[in-house]
Amino acid sequence: MPRFLCPFDVKLNDSPLTIVQPDLLVICDKNKLDGKRCNGAPDFIIEIISPGNPADDYIRKLYYYKNADVREYWIVDPHRRTVPVNFFEQDILNIQYFFEATIKVNIYDGLYIDFSEIDVLLN
Repeated sequence: MPRFLCPFDVKLNDSPLTIVQPDLLVICDKNKLDGKRCNGAPDFIIEIISPGNPADDYIRKLYYYKNADVREYWIVDPHRRTVPVNFFEQDILNIQYFFEATIKVNIYDGLYIDFSEIDVLLN
């Protein structure tokens, strides 16, 4: 299974040209990979809020990912200690979890992420 290091380009659209660099992503269709980037929507994306520009992840990227058919998008906000989950396949938007939670990855059966363990790493 190929692994790439960030920054890693994802071309969501040709017109208008839309390229993003998610913090973490899962791509199930290896045909979207051309050796240097992903062409099309990843299945699952996690963005970690940067203090200088939170609107980029909460507004701009949310819009891009929803319209590009990303299946699920999480926003990790270390300052607020929250994880808003957007499960686009079911039109479930902005379900708020706190870092103490164990959160189900909706697009996979039986996959959970325990943020209480990750919280230790972020502090």
